[in-house]
Amino acid sequence: MLKSPLSHVAIIEVRYAETDAMGVVHHSVYPIWFEQSRTEIMRINNCPYHLLEKKGFFTPVIDLSVKYKQSCHYGDFAHVKVSLSRLDRLRVQFSYEIFVKDQLCVTGTTTHVFLKGKTLVRKAPEIFESVFFPSL
Repeated sequence: MLKSPLSHVAIIEVRYAETDAMGVVHHSVYPIWFEQSRTEIMRINNCPYHLLEKKGFFTPVIDLSVKYKQSCHYGDFAHVKVSLSRLDRLRVQFSYEIFVKDQLCVTGTTTHVFLKGKTLVRKAPEIFESVFFPSL
């Protein structure tokens, strides 16, 4: 496994619509926050997802893992730390840690492959590789 030197922290204010009647974030919201932080790390590093799509590449999620340690609540500011690793020639994995006031609340991963159109490609697009894994 090869780790990227880049990471990012997305700050998300917990919205009322994301919570239940007790003000606790619903479990289905955390993967949405994962996606937001993943999209942000790509955008701020000049590899926005829409550019990959324009070049015909897609990165479907093939595996999702979420571990709940502590609840987030309405009004909290969640800090979503995202980093990524190359698992092998075909798969990349994004890792997430969600903190509120320095307390670890949720961890997770998403594993992705690259498609060109509907065809699995053996190597990530050059723009992605050069940004996130420059030593290759």
